[in-house]
Amino acid sequence: MPTPSAPTTPAASLVNHESLADAAVIAHSNQGLIYRLSDGDREFAVKTAVGRGPLLAVNRHALRREYRAYLRLQDLAGIPRCHGLVDDRWLVLDFIPGEPFRDARIGSDFFDRLLEIIQAMHARGVAHGDLKRKSNLMVDPEGSPVLLDFGAATLLRAGRHPVNRRLFEFMRQTDLNAWVKLKYGGYSGVSEADRALLRRSWLERVLSRTRR
Repeated sequence: MPTPSAPTTPAASLVNHESLADAAVIAHSNQGLIYRLSDGDREFAVKTAVGRGPLLAVNRHALRREYRAYLRLQDLAGIPRCHGLVDDRWLVLDFIPGEPFRDARIGSDFFDRLLEIIQAMHARGVAHGDLKRKSNLMVDPEGSPVLLDFGAATLLRAGRHPVNRRLFEFMRQTDLNAWVKLKYGGYSGVSEADRALLRRSWLERVLSRTRR
């Protein structure tokens, strides 16, 4: 599946060492830092890879993959808009106000809308791969779900690539399993209709036992 061409927006021209020097760091992990940057009218989230040597190379590779994922998902509801990958090091996204999923009050149709976003994402050849992590899901001011952090995404390649396709299908199913777990807080009490979406792999079962 081809990846759309890179967007060109004025927001990308705002990002440089000087503008980020005074920007607030709003999140950090082993992979990277996320800054909050404003042009006076709008706010942006700027993600950059961190580390040294091989670790930095791995994290920059993940950032490029994340950028390609956002390009495929441009203009999809529930996904922050991407403004570009500046100098191959700063991923510029819309900053989405809202609450973390774990702290928010969830409306009755929240999970139906979340499932629609996940299935639309899969239709564009992107599997998130880390939706069980609640920090990757937030709720915007209208109560709608927003997916964050595509650093672990798997992108379906065009043509005959059987290994890539099997990996994509595995991660696609992992996303659906995560949706069930988020909705029910686990895998018990799942309705018959939702159970049709659930197919846990042996690896997921083993990992869940080791985390207890």
